[in-house]
Amino acid sequence: MLNPKNYLMANHIENLNVLIVDDETEACENIRNILLQYIDPEINILGIANDTLEAEKQIRFLKPNAIFFDIEMPGENALQFLERIYPFNFEIIFVTAYDQFAIRAFKLNAVDYILKPVDIDELANAITKLKEKLKFKNYNENNEQQLKVIKQIANKEKQHKITLKALNHVEIVDFKDIYFIEGQGSYCKICFGKTNSDKEIIISNTLSDYEELLPMDMFYRIHKSYLINCMHIKEIFNENTCEVLIKNKNKLPVSRRRYSGFIDFLKTNDFLL
Repeated sequence: MLNPKNYLMANHIENLNVLIVDDETEACENIRNILLQYIDPEINILGIANDTLEAEKQIRFLKPNAIFFDIEMPGENALQFLERIYPFNFEIIFVTAYDQFAIRAFKLNAVDYILKPVDIDELANAITKLKEKLKFKNYNENNEQQLKVIKQIANKEKQHKITLKALNHVEIVDFKDIYFIEGQGSYCKICFGKTNSDKEIIISNTLSDYEELLPMDMFYRIHKSYLINCMHIKEIFNENTCEVLIKNKNKLPVSRRRYSGFIDFLKTNDFLL
């Protein structure tokens, strides 16, 4: 039973985005009600499944970060299912009437193993552990991304390409093919050309990170929010406002206080306008 409203919310890392999998619909509704009424109304219940086939479909499309799983189900039990699809990137809380599977469950790195009938305090404690585990997981993923940037900065003299990793895909881009980078707080939008088309990607790094990483004789920060590749300048305007036209037809603002330094940079590095 998919919940269509929640499809676009499935990747929100800040929230708990969960599925409930149990062959008894009443048991699913019981967990849903306890979670939302007694523990945390902000938990996002993406959907409910009554067997592993339906669970597999929902996992593929909704991408939950946690699943409440009954173990004994017709056809294929939860442990068989998880071992079949391993490795997976969601957390597990088992909610079951049987205690004999606990050792196998924790070998799958389950957050918790709760016996039916469900005790509210036990479920609340499991949610606390789940939130902490996801927070730690998030922290490690962010640190890995920062470490990659640091390594790229350290090796920038040796390389001509940059690896851009977004949520669901990776682009490897030559420095010369980047048009400009727009800073958006702790994120950046990178616009570049690839395979005869213009593309853009959102990255969770700051503009200053890329100012350090990219070649200083090619890129210039024309504004607090824009770092441009001077190879792609088509025209500069200095009338009421200072602006630069990039070859991919984007017109970007040039800060007044950066304008003279920008012109000197172009002359020094032989960029012909």
